[in-house]
Amino acid sequence: MNRLLTGALRLAFPRKAACMGCGDQTGCREEWICPACRKRLTELYLGAVPPLPGLDGMAFACVYARPATGLVQRMKYGELYGLAEFMAGEMASAFEGLQPTGAEAVTFVPMYPARERARGYNHARKLAEALSRRMNLPVLDALDRVRDTPQQARLDDRARRENVRGAFALKVPVEGMRLILVDDVCTTGATAQGCADALKAGGARAVYLAGYARAMQPGL
Repeated sequence: MNRLLTGALRLAFPRKAACMGCGDQTGCREEWICPACRKRLTELYLGAVPPLPGLDGMAFACVYARPATGLVQRMKYGELYGLAEFMAGEMASAFEGLQPTGAEAVTFVPMYPARERARGYNHARKLAEALSRRMNLPVLDALDRVRDTPQQARLDDRARRENVRGAFALKVPVEGMRLILVDDVCTTGATAQGCADALKAGGARAVYLAGYARAMQPGL
């Protein structure tokens, strides 16, 4: 009887696609995630946090833990571009904790060209484009990745910092600008710091990091 009732309710009130956070195949009434994952994301909320050296502010939608891991991985590797809009909404809310910044444009962590061609897109750019619409700011394609560095996830903290040293180069003028740098996940912050170094070497006045999630490390 319960199964019949549940089936009837689903026909009358159909759910959307499977939850992108936990993978629940029963679908979700809200966009992209089920109610349980929505509640968990609220519990994982971070907002503005103390910035790392070289950055003028940092804000994150949440801690990098389930269900945020599911959202990031499905957007990053599953070509689910629509997730960028949902994630950018959470990022914009978190970034409010840093306002007013006077930011003039949104930029993003670049991929090495060959890697981007192989994947077909840069997930950080997708997030930046979505965030720019939320914040009514232009997107600035400001950086090139000039070295094909090993993936950061495979390296320890010290190796990550060395891995991105000199890996980014400025491609457009940014002198005097206040910029929002976008990436999906920040672990040690080495990549964001490498990008900020390149932007500031080109004269950027301030660089603020807007990330979807932060992987919490001991002592952070």
